[in-house]
Amino acid sequence: MEKVFADLHVHSYFSDGSLSPKELVKAAHENGVGLIALADHNMLEGSQEFKEECSKYDIRCIPAVEIDSLDGDTNFHILAYGFDEHSCEFIDFIKHTRFLLDELSVKLVELMQRDYTDLSISDFMDYTYNRQLGGWKALHYFVDKGLTSSLKDGIKFYEQFGLTYDKSGYSTISAIAYRIKKVGGMSVLAHPGELIDSTDIESFRNEMLRIVSLGLDGIECYYPTHSDAVTKVCLEICSQNNLLITAGSDCHGVFGKTNVGEMKITLDKLELKELLAL
Repeated sequence: MEKVFADLHVHSYFSDGSLSPKELVKAAHENGVGLIALADHNMLEGSQEFKEECSKYDIRCIPAVEIDSLDGDTNFHILAYGFDEHSCEFIDFIKHTRFLLDELSVKLVELMQRDYTDLSISDFMDYTYNRQLGGWKALHYFVDKGLTSSLKDGIKFYEQFGLTYDKSGYSTISAIAYRIKKVGGMSVLAHPGELIDSTDIESFRNEMLRIVSLGLDGIECYYPTHSDAVTKVCLEICSQNNLLITAGSDCHGVFGKTNVGEMKITLDKLELKELLAL
Protein backbone atom coordinates (compact mmCIF):
# COMPACT_ATOMS: atom_id res chain seq x y z
CA MET A 1 0.00 0.00 0.00
CA GLU A 2 1.24 3.49 -0.84
CA LYS A 3 2.29 5.31 2.35
CA VAL A 4 0.25 8.52 2.16
CA PHE A 5 -1.36 8.88 5.61
CA ALA A 6 -0.16 10.60 8.79
CA ASP A 7 -0.65 9.42 12.37
CA LEU A 8 1.16 11.60 14.89
CA HIS A 9 -0.13 10.08 18.12
CA VAL A 10 0.43 6.39 18.89
CA HIS A 11 1.46 4.57 22.09
CA SER A 12 3.72 1.59 22.69
CA TYR A 13 4.04 -0.78 25.63
CA PHE A 14 6.68 1.53 27.06
CA SER A 15 3.74 3.55 28.41
CA ASP A 16 0.21 2.10 28.39
CA GLY A 17 -0.13 0.65 24.89
CA SER A 18 0.09 -3.07 24.17
CA LEU A 19 2.24 -3.01 21.02
CA SER A 20 6.01 -2.89 20.75
CA PRO A 21 7.60 -0.15 18.63
CA LYS A 22 8.29 -2.82 16.02
CA GLU A 23 4.65 -3.92 15.94
CA LEU A 24 3.43 -0.32 15.71
CA VAL A 25 5.65 0.44 12.73
CA LYS A 26 4.65 -2.78 10.98
CA ALA A 27 0.99 -1.82 11.43
CA ALA A 28 1.73 1.67 10.12
CA HIS A 29 3.37 0.20 7.01
CA GLU A 30 0.44 -2.14 6.39
CA ASN A 31 -2.08 0.70 6.82
CA GLY A 32 -0.38 3.13 4.44
CA VAL A 33 1.07 5.48 7.05
CA GLY A 34 4.08 7.40 5.77
CA LEU A 35 4.50 9.90 8.62
CA ILE A 36 4.22 8.84 12.25
CA ALA A 37 5.08 9.85 15.81
CA LEU A 38 5.40 7.70 18.92
CA ALA A 39 3.93 9.83 21.72
CA ASP A 40 4.16 7.67 24.82
CA HIS A 41 2.86 9.11 28.08
CA ASN A 42 5.77 10.91 29.77
CA MET A 43 8.16 8.30 28.36
CA LEU A 44 10.97 8.47 25.81
CA GLU A 45 12.39 4.98 26.29
CA GLY A 46 10.88 3.50 23.12
CA SER A 47 11.89 6.35 20.82
CA GLN A 48 15.19 5.00 19.50
CA GLU A 49 13.81 1.55 18.72
CA PHE A 50 10.79 3.17 17.04
CA LYS A 51 13.01 5.38 14.89
CA GLU A 52 15.13 2.40 13.81
CA GLU A 53 12.05 0.40 12.83
CA CYS A 54 10.65 3.34 10.83
CA SER A 55 13.85 3.51 8.79
CA LYS A 56 13.39 -0.13 7.75
CA TYR A 57 10.05 0.70 6.13
CA ASP A 58 11.01 4.14 4.83
CA ILE A 59 8.45 5.77 7.13
CA ARG A 60 9.16 9.31 8.29
CA CYS A 61 9.26 9.67 12.05
CA ILE A 62 8.90 12.83 14.16
CA PRO A 63 10.25 12.85 17.75
CA ALA A 64 7.31 13.07 20.14
CA VAL A 65 6.08 12.57 23.69
CA GLU A 66 2.72 13.15 25.39
CA ILE A 67 3.04 15.17 28.59
CA ASP A 68 0.52 15.45 31.42
CA SER A 69 -0.30 18.99 32.53
CA LEU A 70 -2.73 20.73 34.86
CA ASP A 71 -4.95 23.70 34.14
CA GLY A 72 -6.93 24.37 37.29
CA ASP A 73 -8.03 20.89 38.28
CA THR A 74 -8.19 19.53 34.71
CA ASN A 75 -5.57 17.19 33.29
CA PHE A 76 -4.68 18.29 29.75
CA HIS A 77 -2.37 16.26 27.52
CA ILE A 78 0.27 18.20 25.62
CA LEU A 79 1.98 16.62 22.63
CA ALA A 80 5.59 17.72 22.17
CA TYR A 81 7.08 17.37 18.67
CA GLY A 82 10.47 17.92 17.10
CA PHE A 83 12.38 18.64 20.31
CA ASP A 84 16.07 17.99 20.99
CA GLU A 85 16.03 14.34 22.03
CA HIS A 86 19.44 14.70 23.70
CA SER A 87 18.57 17.57 26.03
CA CYS A 88 19.32 16.31 29.54
CA GLU A 89 17.15 19.03 31.05
CA PHE A 90 14.12 18.01 28.97
CA ILE A 91 14.72 14.29 29.52
CA ASP A 92 14.86 14.88 33.28
CA PHE A 93 11.62 16.86 33.12
CA ILE A 94 9.86 14.04 31.27
CA LYS A 95 11.15 11.51 33.81
CA HIS A 96 9.93 13.70 36.67
CA THR A 97 6.47 13.96 35.12
CA ARG A 98 6.40 10.19 34.71
CA PHE A 99 7.34 9.82 38.37
CA LEU A 100 4.42 12.06 39.35
CA LEU A 101 2.06 9.95 37.23
CA ASP A 102 3.29 6.64 38.67
CA GLU A 103 3.30 8.03 42.21
CA LEU A 104 -0.48 8.44 42.02
CA SER A 105 -0.69 4.63 41.85
CA VAL A 106 1.71 4.20 44.75
CA LYS A 107 -0.36 6.57 46.89
CA LEU A 108 -3.55 4.78 45.81
CA VAL A 109 -2.28 1.37 46.92
CA GLU A 110 -1.11 2.91 50.18
CA LEU A 111 -4.66 4.12 50.85
CA MET A 112 -6.34 0.95 49.62
CA GLN A 113 -4.28 -1.40 51.79
CA ARG A 114 -6.24 -0.15 54.80
CA ASP A 115 -9.42 -1.62 53.31
CA TYR A 116 -7.94 -4.52 51.34
CA THR A 117 -5.62 -6.62 53.49
CA ASP A 118 -4.20 -8.49 50.49
CA LEU A 119 -2.61 -5.26 49.21
CA SER A 120 0.65 -3.80 50.45
CA ILE A 121 3.11 -1.17 49.29
CA SER A 122 6.04 -3.58 49.35
CA ASP A 123 4.11 -6.15 47.34
CA PHE A 124 3.08 -3.53 44.80
CA MET A 125 6.58 -2.11 44.45
CA ASP A 126 7.97 -5.58 43.62
CA TYR A 127 5.07 -6.48 41.31
CA THR A 128 5.70 -6.98 37.58
CA TYR A 129 3.26 -7.48 34.70
CA ASN A 130 3.09 -8.32 31.02
CA ARG A 131 3.43 -5.00 29.16
CA GLN A 132 1.98 -6.55 26.00
CA LEU A 133 -1.45 -6.48 27.66
CA GLY A 134 -1.44 -2.67 27.79
CA GLY A 135 -2.54 -0.48 30.65
CA TRP A 136 -0.32 0.23 33.62
CA LYS A 137 1.03 -1.50 36.71
CA ALA A 138 -1.73 -0.72 39.22
CA LEU A 139 -4.50 -1.90 36.89
CA HIS A 140 -2.80 -5.27 36.44
CA TYR A 141 -2.15 -5.49 40.17
CA PHE A 142 -5.84 -5.05 40.97
CA VAL A 143 -6.84 -7.73 38.47
CA ASP A 144 -4.28 -10.18 39.84
CA LYS A 145 -5.49 -9.50 43.38
CA GLY A 146 -9.05 -10.31 42.32
CA LEU A 147 -10.39 -6.81 42.92
CA THR A 148 -11.39 -6.24 39.30
CA SER A 149 -12.23 -8.41 36.33
CA SER A 150 -10.75 -6.08 33.72
CA LEU A 151 -7.93 -3.56 33.52
CA LYS A 152 -10.11 -0.54 32.88
CA ASP A 153 -12.37 -1.42 35.79
CA GLY A 154 -9.50 -0.54 38.12
CA ILE A 155 -9.51 3.09 37.03
CA LYS A 156 -12.52 3.69 39.29
CA PHE A 157 -10.37 3.34 42.43
CA TYR A 158 -8.45 6.57 41.72
CA GLU A 159 -11.55 8.74 42.06
CA GLN A 160 -13.02 6.55 44.80
CA PHE A 161 -9.96 7.14 47.00
CA GLY A 162 -9.44 10.76 45.98
CA LEU A 163 -6.27 10.23 43.95
CA THR A 164 -7.38 12.31 40.97
CA TYR A 165 -5.07 14.16 38.58
CA ASP A 166 -5.49 17.46 40.41
CA LYS A 167 -3.44 15.88 43.21
CA SER A 168 -0.58 15.02 40.86
CA GLY A 169 1.56 18.14 41.00
CA TYR A 170 1.91 18.30 37.19
CA SER A 171 3.25 21.46 35.57
CA THR A 172 0.95 24.02 33.98
CA ILE A 173 0.31 24.18 30.25
CA SER A 174 2.27 27.40 29.86
CA ALA A 175 5.29 26.00 31.74
CA ILE A 176 5.30 22.87 29.61
CA ALA A 177 4.93 24.87 26.38
CA TYR A 178 7.93 26.97 27.44
CA ARG A 179 10.05 23.90 28.18
CA ILE A 180 9.20 22.37 24.80
CA LYS A 181 10.02 25.58 22.93
CA LYS A 182 13.30 25.91 24.85
CA VAL A 183 14.54 22.61 23.38
CA GLY A 184 13.48 23.47 19.84
CA GLY A 185 10.15 21.68 19.91
CA MET A 186 6.53 22.55 19.25
CA SER A 187 3.55 21.96 21.54
CA VAL A 188 0.13 20.69 20.50
CA LEU A 189 -3.04 20.24 22.55
CA ALA A 190 -4.10 16.60 22.33
CA HIS A 191 -7.71 15.49 21.71
CA PRO A 192 -9.46 18.66 22.97
CA GLY A 193 -12.87 17.17 22.25
CA GLU A 194 -12.17 14.56 24.92
CA LEU A 195 -11.26 17.13 27.57
CA ILE A 196 -13.44 20.19 26.94
CA ASP A 197 -17.24 20.12 26.97
CA SER A 198 -18.47 20.73 23.43
CA THR A 199 -22.20 20.66 24.14
CA ASP A 200 -22.21 24.41 23.53
CA ILE A 201 -19.88 24.77 20.56
CA GLU A 202 -19.27 28.51 21.11
CA SER A 203 -18.27 27.90 24.72
CA PHE A 204 -15.97 25.18 23.43
CA ARG A 205 -14.45 27.65 20.94
CA ASN A 206 -13.82 30.23 23.67
CA GLU A 207 -12.20 27.71 25.97
CA MET A 208 -10.01 26.45 23.14
CA LEU A 209 -8.86 30.00 22.41
CA ARG A 210 -7.98 30.45 26.08
CA ILE A 211 -6.01 27.20 26.22
CA VAL A 212 -3.97 27.79 23.05
CA SER A 213 -3.18 31.32 24.23
CA LEU A 214 -1.15 29.77 27.05
CA GLY A 215 1.71 29.29 24.59
CA LEU A 216 0.71 26.28 22.50
CA ASP A 217 1.75 25.92 18.86
CA GLY A 218 -1.11 23.80 17.59
CA ILE A 219 -4.12 21.55 18.03
CA GLU A 220 -4.72 17.87 17.35
CA CYS A 221 -7.72 18.67 15.15
CA TYR A 222 -8.29 15.21 13.68
CA TYR A 223 -9.07 12.60 16.34
CA PRO A 224 -11.28 9.48 16.20
CA THR A 225 -13.93 10.69 18.68
CA HIS A 226 -14.10 14.32 17.54
CA SER A 227 -17.44 15.36 16.13
CA ASP A 228 -17.55 17.25 12.86
CA ALA A 229 -18.38 20.42 14.81
CA VAL A 230 -15.36 20.02 17.12
CA THR A 231 -13.05 19.32 14.21
CA LYS A 232 -14.35 22.37 12.33
CA VAL A 233 -13.79 24.71 15.29
CA CYS A 234 -10.29 23.36 15.86
CA LEU A 235 -9.39 23.82 12.19
CA GLU A 236 -10.77 27.37 12.16
CA ILE A 237 -8.78 28.35 15.26
CA CYS A 238 -5.60 26.92 13.77
CA SER A 239 -6.15 28.66 10.43
CA GLN A 240 -6.93 32.02 12.02
CA ASN A 241 -3.96 31.88 14.41
CA ASN A 242 -1.33 30.22 12.18
CA LEU A 243 -1.16 27.12 14.39
CA LEU A 244 -0.10 23.55 13.67
CA ILE A 245 -2.84 21.16 12.56
CA THR A 246 -2.17 17.53 13.50
CA ALA A 247 -3.94 14.18 13.43
CA GLY A 248 -3.62 11.18 15.72
CA SER A 249 -5.31 7.84 16.23
CA ASP A 250 -4.15 7.61 19.88
CA CYS A 251 -3.66 3.90 19.22
CA HIS A 252 -3.09 1.85 22.40
CA GLY A 253 -3.35 -1.61 20.85
CA VAL A 254 -5.69 -3.90 22.81
CA PHE A 255 -5.95 -1.31 25.60
CA GLY A 256 -7.86 1.02 23.26
CA LYS A 257 -10.32 0.97 20.40
CA THR A 258 -8.33 2.57 17.59
CA ASN A 259 -5.79 1.36 15.06
CA VAL A 260 -2.72 3.01 13.58
CA GLY A 261 -3.69 5.32 10.72
CA GLU A 262 -7.36 4.44 10.90
CA MET A 263 -8.59 7.97 10.11
CA LYS A 264 -6.65 8.00 6.82
CA ILE A 265 -5.62 11.64 7.13
CA THR A 266 -3.34 12.77 4.30
CA LEU A 267 -0.57 15.33 4.67
CA ASP A 268 -2.40 17.96 2.65
CA LYS A 269 -4.98 18.22 5.46
CA LEU A 270 -2.31 19.08 8.03
CA GLU A 271 -0.16 22.10 8.83
CA LEU A 272 3.17 20.91 10.21
CA LYS A 273 5.50 23.78 9.30
CA GLU A 274 9.15 23.01 10.14
CA LEU A 275 8.26 19.60 11.60
CA LEU A 276 8.26 18.27 8.06
CA ALA A 277 11.92 19.26 7.67
CA LEU A 278 13.03 16.93 10.48
